[in-house]
Amino acid sequence: MRWADGRCRADENGFVTALAVREQRLAGRTVPGGWLDVLEGCRRPEGSYGFWPRAAVPAWAPDLPADSDDTAVMLLELALAGRVARDEARRVACRTVGAHRLRCPPDPGPPWVRRGVFATWHRTGGADMVDLTAVTNVLALLFSCGLQRIPGVEESLAALAAGLAWAGASPARWHSLSPFYPEPDELARALQHASGCGVPGLVDATRRAREVCPRQDPDVVCSMAYGPPTWHSPALAAIRALGRPARSSSA
Repeated sequence: MRWADGRCRADENGFVTALAVREQRLAGRTVPGGWLDVLEGCRRPEGSYGFWPRAAVPAWAPDLPADSDDTAVMLLELALAGRVARDEARRVACRTVGAHRLRCPPDPGPPWVRRGVFATWHRTGGADMVDLTAVTNVLALLFSCGLQRIPGVEESLAALAAGLAWAGASPARWHSLSPFYPEPDELARALQHASGCGVPGLVDATRRAREVCPRQDPDVVCSMAYGPPTWHSPALAAIRALGRPARSSSA
């Protein structure tokens, strides 16, 4: 991770590991079992998942609650890898991400921050934030688990559509849609993945995000809200650069 003044710390966290697991799966490559062990270690007692494994939270780390983004990405990858049974994944999804929705949006506020959308943090009380990359990851989980009719899905689909339409051709607006992601390319990747999971209406938005905001930093993954510190992963960038294996032509 990196601060604005150039200070850096090594940080092996569960979230970047989960994104690497996703990339390996999408490319048809074997996912190392140790990577999945890291994701399992991020599970909290109530069933949600957090950024770091519970037994390996760095001493310098802020006191972060579990959240919808970590939970959605990690739970889906563990379920697809057979580490969590489908029925258990459905139960956990309903009791975690499904139970945390925005109750009191700011007025006035941006068009995608609306009542009922899936919120970021898994905590009680206090203001919450809506990050459309996180919302997209939640929708990917829910559609993959056959939970597209639970409360919050319709509201989140509408919020996502409103935010994507509002962003249009403005790079600044695309950057504002996801407070915890400095690069809109992470939203584009989430949209592409969610589309493959059955979430409708995302293909054009994926293309538009990449046209309006081509990636600037190949290594940056996520950040604290709208700014440093930022988390960078050359290892994840290298995995992504490999892409999917080329299909061999038949003789």
